[in-house]
Amino acid sequence: MKKFKIVKYEIISEKLKQQGFRAAVISDLHNLEFGQKNERLLQALKEGKPDMLLIAGDLVLGKKGASVHKAYEFLREAVKLFPVFYSLGNHEQRMKQQPEIYGKGYLMLEKKLRRIGVVMLENTTRIWEGKGEKVLLTGLMLPYSYYARRGKQRLEKRDLNRLVGKASKEEFQILLAHTPKYGDTYLEWGGDLTLSGHYHGGMVRVPFLGGAVSPDLRLFPKYCRGHFEREGHHLIVSAGLGEHTIPLRVFNPRELLFIDCLPKSRG
Repeated sequence: MKKFKIVKYEIISEKLKQQGFRAAVISDLHNLEFGQKNERLLQALKEGKPDMLLIAGDLVLGKKGASVHKAYEFLREAVKLFPVFYSLGNHEQRMKQQPEIYGKGYLMLEKKLRRIGVVMLENTTRIWEGKGEKVLLTGLMLPYSYYARRGKQRLEKRDLNRLVGKASKEEFQILLAHTPKYGDTYLEWGGDLTLSGHYHGGMVRVPFLGGAVSPDLRLFPKYCRGHFEREGHHLIVSAGLGEHTIPLRVFNPRELLFIDCLPKSRG
């Protein structure tokens, strides 16, 4: 039986004035199920009592013939419990952009998810309000070339500004950016919290060195798993819940994240 662990983080911000909020974060599930219809994952979410569920990409498996039904069944139940915001990963993106290869399953999934109330974030920003707080939720969808294994395409702050606009100086803003490859740029952009996944924790965790290899075959990538902070801007990278192609995890447990974002007065 596949297992996952609960990982909790805490973020303190002067932009939050009242009660703060709790976000649950899922990344890289890749059609994996924990119990029938993901009942164990749903139960863990219920027990965590988040104010929102954030999907940081790759809920599905972008392969020919792969079903999207498991993703729909899971989110159909999750959206009954709390608001769900879904930012695409590279697997969703290639299925969306190349239906001639992967079929129209993802396109149908997206329509059904919007219909049941899942908020899709594709270089767009939506507002969540609750507990006296106002939070901006932004989903980044990079051109697919930024996932290429070959080449060293750079992502600059001006590129982020062009894709999703400038970071807010007044409101607490979360950026969902699937690949942590451009973590330095996300931190420079200026959002309060960036959430990434994609690297699956580096597959093999080496003591004192971290994750060994990324999906784009980079050894010991800088932002592989964990919490990073620069001048009050935070990046949290999830090790994810699933895997694909090379189903390998060594000293690298699957993760469901809960992040408490709190006002400075409560930190």
